Amino acid sequence: MSQIIILQKISISIIIIFLGYAVKKMKFLPNETGKVLNNFIIYITLPASIAKVFFTTKVSTNLFILTFSGFVMGFITFLIGLLIFKNANLKKETKGTLMISLCGYNIGLFAFPFIQQIYGSNGLLHIAMFDMGNSFNVFGIAYIAAYVFSQSSKIDIKKVLKKILYFVPFDTYIIAFTLNILGFKFPSLIVNLVEQISLPNTTLALFVIGYFLDFNLDKDELVSLIKGLIIKYIPGIVLFITLPLFFSTASMTIKAIMLGSIMPTALVAVIYSDERNLNVKLASIFITSTTIITIIFMSLIMLKW
Repeated sequence: MSQIIILQKISISIIIIFLGYAVKKMKFLPNETGKVLNNFIIYITLPASIAKVFFTTKVSTNLFILTFSGFVMGFITFLIGLLIFKNANLKKETKGTLMISLCGYNIGLFAFPFIQQIYGSNGLLHIAMFDMGNSFNVFGIAYIAAYVFSQSSKIDIKKVLKKILYFVPFDTYIIAFTLNILGFKFPSLIVNLVEQISLPNTTLALFVIGYFLDFNLDKDELVSLIKGLIIKYIPGIVLFITLPLFFSTASMTIKAIMLGSIMPTALVAVIYSDERNLNVKLASIFITSTTIITIIFMSLIMLKW
């Protein structure tokens, strides 16, 4: 794909993001619009997009490296943050939000739309395999961290496991992937239905990202934010520099690893922070900052390779 077409597609996506931000600022929609749209995406269009990938493309066993990479990259970033902020002079709720913000990436709602537009169904399959590993961090480790750093000292293991096991996108990954591996063939009616439901996901996901953008920074939170951002992008930057030295950047697998490792913080950081009385504003700022930084890094990767 030519650089002009890539620039056009990235530009369109960015315009949709800032359209969401503008609509929020102009207060055209009710205050709860962001949460409503986010839930609609998470429980309707995103699962459909995930299912569509596995229903229409045969998974190759060599793509398991992407699932492993998705888990390892997010987990390493989480551990680095844990070591650095463990003895930091910060409020417990601020530490908790930093930890869940460093644990995993926003693949489904952010990467899917961009990857689909630039690399098509094959690119979507690769990034979906990366996201499968990432989902264990986002819906598992991050949720446990939110409990640990909340005001409650006792962890409700049953509630944590229930939250993970009943989360629709995660369940969709496991079920669709298993059926794909087993060679199950869905009727064309089901495949067409899933594809139809998934159609709004790209536009809605980009719009919601813009709707959650927040540029208000407090001085007290600025230092923690900067440290967190550095930690967040260290692994991705290292891969960006080293992977092309040893592997061909024409490989979609290599592109998926590089792109996946520089994705922004998952939107669940806000949801978990709100649920466990952590620093919701910092979570929002972290998502905003990582979204902007990721757009820059992602554009460089797509244009260069």
